[in-house]
Amino acid sequence: MSKARIPVGSYEAIDAVNKLSEVEKQRVATLVSEQSWNNIVWIPEWLLSEKDIATVESADHLAVGRIENYSEKAWRFEQRHDDVSTDEFLPKSETVVFERMRGVEAIETPQQGLDAFGGDAR
Repeated sequence: MSKARIPVGSYEAIDAVNKLSEVEKQRVATLVSEQSWNNIVWIPEWLLSEKDIATVESADHLAVGRIENYSEKAWRFEQRHDDVSTDEFLPKSETVVFERMRGVEAIETPQQGLDAFGGDAR
């Protein structure tokens, strides 16, 4: 996986990442559309078990917070929730960082609502 941040301006940018399940891809799009976080990080389970990082609701591998380039091989990841603060280092080779592109407020996804299956409901 690339060590760079993945700029998210459309669903195609999210969909191109093979490490994520379809459900996780949808959750990233939802977080961009419904929350104000600029960074969403996918973290593998083995790494989460070693870190004190809170994941988002309905996503065991996704976390939100502030991320910065710490070194060639590591991200510095900070979370500030209520009175709890976390400051962890994550290997770039194992994590995926999604970054909301400037001006993007919502991501259109290929997923359809339940009303799409019922035809024209009148």
